Amino acid sequence: MSNDNIVKSNVEGLELYSEAYPFRLSLRVGSFESEGAFQKFVKNCELMLRKSLEYKLWRNYIIDVLQVNQCMITHEVIGEVTVDIHHHIPSLHSFITALVNECLEKGEEFCSFDICQKAIILHFQNKVGYVALMNSMHDKFHNGHLDIPISFVKGDYMFFVNNYLKYLDDAEKDVINTRLAVSTTNVSWSRNNYPAAASM
Repeated sequence: MSNDNIVKSNVEGLELYSEAYPFRLSLRVGSFESEGAFQKFVKNCELMLRKSLEYKLWRNYIIDVLQVNQCMITHEVIGEVTVDIHHHIPSLHSFITALVNECLEKGEEFCSFDICQKAIILHFQNKVGYVALMNSMHDKFHNGHLDIPISFVKGDYMFFVNNYLKYLDDAEKDVINTRLAVSTTNVSWSRNNYPAAASM
């Protein structure tokens, strides 16, 4: 075997290469070849973040220690029903999208680990909005049949609005602005008989 086929490493530049081939493999990227590649990267970061130990610790702290363990709509508690922590302003997808777009706009190279680290740090700084929702209410929201009053949202969601909204496209900005405008007096629930929520 020729020494030319041996994989070498540019340790400082975090890239692999071989003298036998003209291409190098960098750990970090600075652009995407297509919108599809961009979306695939974002979805991969979402999945990586959700499966991380740190994310599970954050979620468990919210539920177990801070006792955010009942649905903000129905007030049913964990143990009786499954309660999810729902990202609300921004959605996790919008959150990751904004972090990636920030790097692209600033000309910074990055990898999925860099994006996930930024994301989890902001979670631990309480710079994301979230709401506890019963699993079926969570489904109802994602199916477009539930509005969430902004007063139900915990976490410093305005940090994202003030610092990252500019990295989203107009459609995503419109979604966030619409969600910011929802109050307990203008919810459009398809079934207006959630007495626990109505008494808030």
